[in-house]
Amino acid sequence: MVSALGLTSCAMGPDYERPELNLPKQYQQPMAGNGEDLVERVDATEVAALSWRKFYQDPELIKLIEHALSRNLDLKVAQSRLLAARSKMTVVDSNLWPEISLNLGYERTFDSAATNTDPVPETTLDLTGALSWEIDLWGENRRASEAAQADYLSEVEKLRLIYVSLISDIASRYYEWLDIEQRFSISSNTVALRQKELEIAKLRHTNGVISGLDVRQAEVELQSTKVTLPKLDYERQNKINQLYILLGEYDYPLPLAQGLPENVGLPYELNAGVPSELLNLRPDVKISEQQMIAANAEVGVAKTAFFPKFTISGVYGRENNHLKDIFDSEGVTWSLLGGVTTPIFNRGRVAANYDIANEASKQAVLNYRSTVLNAYFDVNDSINNLRRAELAITSLKELLISTQEYARLARLRYQNGVATSLDLMDSQRQLFSAQLAYSQILRDKQLAKIALYRALGGGQIE
Repeated sequence: MVSALGLTSCAMGPDYERPELNLPKQYQQPMAGNGEDLVERVDATEVAALSWRKFYQDPELIKLIEHALSRNLDLKVAQSRLLAARSKMTVVDSNLWPEISLNLGYERTFDSAATNTDPVPETTLDLTGALSWEIDLWGENRRASEAAQADYLSEVEKLRLIYVSLISDIASRYYEWLDIEQRFSISSNTVALRQKELEIAKLRHTNGVISGLDVRQAEVELQSTKVTLPKLDYERQNKINQLYILLGEYDYPLPLAQGLPENVGLPYELNAGVPSELLNLRPDVKISEQQMIAANAEVGVAKTAFFPKFTISGVYGRENNHLKDIFDSEGVTWSLLGGVTTPIFNRGRVAANYDIANEASKQAVLNYRSTVLNAYFDVNDSINNLRRAELAITSLKELLISTQEYARLARLRYQNGVATSLDLMDSQRQLFSAQLAYSQILRDKQLAKIALYRALGGGQIE
């Protein structure tokens, strides 16, 4: 037994080593920013320690996130899975130790008078302790423990991934909702303005100042704006419903929509750092690595099936006919057993299971490489999308200012009889389009920052 314990320091199967990935030294797209609204730069190495409360600074958004973290149903399922994985790890680890049990037995017998000349009732009581242990000579239980621990750590990262996803989804839906509300407000104001323009056009037509064509043109402009309202109203309700699902509620009082200002809630400019940092920042990459560790350990478990299993069991206790004499020295009973079980013939089952474990390990490695590859390009795409939004926002802001001035001058010229109603309507149409486009690019910039923050790991979870 002592010799066997000495041999248990080794374990079958390969020890885990992280595969070489040959990641690029930097991302394809450099970070770009105009520097006008930046409060602080945060390196990728600091993102892991950056709380979402510090990144998302809109008080109303923080309230929504806090409520979602306490009520979201997917999050509660993930928390339950984590608790189950912890208990499973305890179950697997218990195989590393002997199992000890206590047995108290009572037996009352009476033999048949047909086979016994003097049958009398007999009582037997026994109190025994039993020990059984399968010696982990080849490391089967230790490899199984490694796999269980990796599964548990995988569930930890899955829970963190759901936290990160939930927070970013709430923030994304929130800013999308603000954009829709702002565009709905722009469209409603434009409808009211064009309604007045139509009334003026009808009056001017009655007085013979303009033709019926101008009136029809005013009607077309009014209706073309009105048709945007039902679609925006549907999008608004749909976005609210998405928020309700994330909040885990059938109904919830949302904050009063304040539009989408240029600088709202996300003052940080994230520095993406180097790709190799993703291995320690992103929960999906960590999940994939833990799955790879578990699969590698399962190879060792499968390999031990080729070798004999050693078991030791023993029983020690007392047995007597009367309870009061149960601890009598003459009632001692004990047994000690040792056994060896080795596979002889199983029609290739053990070898096939070993092959399955090896292939599963190879698949886990490939999945890990694929996850890292996707993570790398996820950051690249997020950087590129933020760069696009930052470049476009400057142009669209200048366009908005220009169309506002164009519309102002066109109205003055129209009121003074210099410009036609078509000139006025054209200026209003361009202003309306610029206002909608500017609201959408503000939304896109917020969503791009959220996406980059999430792509870099999503920060610290409280």
